[in-house]
Amino acid sequence: MKQMFETILYEVQEGVATITLNRPEVLNAFNTQMNQDLKLALMKTKENENVRAIIITGAGRGFCSGADVKSFADGVALESFKKMVENEELMDLLISPYDLVNVEKPIIAAVNGVAVGFGMNLCINCDIIIASENASFGEFFVRMGILPDMNGCFILPRILGIHKAKELIFTGDRIDAKEAERIGLVNKVVPHEELMPTVKALAKKLAESAPLAIGMAKRLIHEGYGELFSEMLKQEIRYQAKLYASEDHMEAALAFFEKRKPRFKGK
Repeated sequence: MKQMFETILYEVQEGVATITLNRPEVLNAFNTQMNQDLKLALMKTKENENVRAIIITGAGRGFCSGADVKSFADGVALESFKKMVENEELMDLLISPYDLVNVEKPIIAAVNGVAVGFGMNLCINCDIIIASENASFGEFFVRMGILPDMNGCFILPRILGIHKAKELIFTGDRIDAKEAERIGLVNKVVPHEELMPTVKALAKKLAESAPLAIGMAKRLIHEGYGELFSEMLKQEIRYQAKLYASEDHMEAALAFFEKRKPRFKGK
């Protein structure tokens, strides 16, 4: 069963829903339309009793290259974000970790290429990460004068330990798939041509397992984070709103298009 969205491909087969980010011409950079499409697709998988496992991957050479910088440089996404921050009801339109956490079905990230910025944090909010040898990861936010989204400052230290997480967040460095596996960021790295067969086999195995047991185990694991998870996410949104409005962020966006190093002033 296939369903059409503007920026993703969505298909359900044998109890497995496959969500493919589909803007390959920009390495699946995340924009407001993809936000809407991905949020709706995750909702559909949550509500579909026939879906027991989910795969998220990217079309073409990339998984997701982060936020579409153009939409921030021209002010379109920035204005949308400001409105959402100012109006709590509109915040529900913005994709969040809860869109993945509250789906009590296993979600596998099949990382076929670059996964940086939002792309990396989408991965770490999935339940299992399988990466192609061509994959790479990076918390690129500091390059744009902002902080990690999708509760990255909460989740990443719990995966990697506080010092390694700080290193990746503070430097914005990119790491390859082998290093990601070595530090425990991903579960497994496979040859590129084996990525989807490997992920589909795992998804099928999970889809044939006990759905209530998996769902409640996932819920219990995340309940262990307690209120801190929620409070960190709220604080992230407050801090991010200030950073998006900063001169440094606008300078970073302009520097990106002018292909030069940004001149940050701390303002």
